[in-house]
Parts: sequence; structure tokens; C-alpha cells
Amino acid sequence: MSSNIQFKGKVIQDWENVIQGEVLITRSKISFLGDVDQATGAIVAPDSSAKGFSISSKIFIFLESRGSTVGSNVLFGLARKSIAPKLIATCKTDLVTVSGAIFGNVPMISELDEKIFEIFKNGDIAKAYVYKNEAFLEKVNVSNQRRRENP
Repeated sequence: MSSNIQFKGKVIQDWENVIQGEVLITRSKISFLGDVDQATGAIVAPDSSAKGFSISSKIFIFLESRGSTVGSNVLFGLARKSIAPKLIATCKTDLVTVSGAIFGNVPMISELDEKIFEIFKNGDIAKAYVYKNEAFLEKVNVSNQRRRENP
């Protein structure tokens, strides 16, 4: 039995295999148009707790998006430049993020319990996978991994 903390969500943009990576998490609502630097993938919103951090290659967890529908085009552009998140995970499903994830082929899950903000912190390692049409996001216990790697 796994001792990892697990959240179940709805698959929005499917993927194969397990996605594992570093977490970037914010309770802030995100507008991909204006809150994310389109050249670097860094969060630039002055009111975001993630300001200065890059979403590129991260498991990016946030509440929901805000603002312009052009945000979906920005997310698509980030994907084309290979600076999109490894996975987008949200608590509330919104069409802007969904559209960008689908057009950019960025794996996405939604409808996660908001308790996720109490469990995950920036820099944590998480893994995500799909099983029987449901998405799962788990916090990986890095200290256990290190013990197995370095007996």
C-alpha cells in the first residue's frame, strides 16, 4: 500500500505513462495573458504568490484561470516553444485553460480538492497518471526514494 498522498481529478487532456516532476503551486487565479511571460514562462503577476517562478516543465497547480480568452492562445504558444508546464492541475475547470491545454497538447487534470493547497508546496515532487479514465496526482515522498537509492 502506498503511503503517498493522492488526489483524484477529472482528465481534461489525456497523456500516456506517468508524469513526474517538480511542483509549482499557487492559490492565485492565473491569466496566461499578462500573468505569464510569453518568452520565458515565468509568472510576472504582481499579486501572485508564484511571481518570479517559471511554469516551464513544472507540474503547475492553481485554483483556476482569470481574464482574457486570449490566454488559451498564450498557453498554446508556450507549448509550441517547449516552455509549457509538464502538467496543469486545477481545482476549477475553465474553458480558457482547457482550450489552451487541448490545442497545445499539455496534459491537464481538473476538479481537484482544494485541500491540495494544504498538502503541496513549491518544490515538492509529484507524479500524475491516468487509471480507468480518472486522473491521480500524488505527492512523492522524496526521502524514501533517496533511502532506496543510497542504502
